[in-house]
Amino acid sequence: MTHRTFLFCSILVLTTGAASAHHNPNAHYIVGQSVEVEGVVTEFRGVNPHSRIYFDVTNDNGEVEEWMAEGDSIINLRRAGWADDEIGPGDRIHIQGRPSRHGRNLVEWQIITRLDGSELGGGNGQQTERYRYMDGRLQEFRRQRDAAAGR
Repeated sequence: MTHRTFLFCSILVLTTGAASAHHNPNAHYIVGQSVEVEGVVTEFRGVNPHSRIYFDVTNDNGEVEEWMAEGDSIINLRRAGWADDEIGPGDRIHIQGRPSRHGRNLVEWQIITRLDGSELGGGNGQQTERYRYMDGRLQEFRRQRDAAAGR
């Protein structure tokens, strides 16, 4: 029995470091900085572990650059209400996120805004969705409290 316990603990210790290391954005992105990019979607790939949006950006010289934005997994995007066709080729989007640590045309998206001004979350960490959810719950609580108090 102790041999099995030792083997199980050894495997657990060896695999947990690799699993947590994968989700550290510091390896690829400058976490303390933010960049904003606007472009036209060429492809959306809802995949795991990170969904990807490929889009074209016209730079200041009028040249088209190919970019990629990386966000949350398709499973988490669906839980947040995304449809598989939420973003598609030809859609013009504005992305705010973390820039690439390596100077590539790569961004870890935090907020995506469409031309009509509607925001899509789904960025890694999903802080925007959490804040929006908590704010909505707080407003609902206050509304119910005020209604009960006759205000």
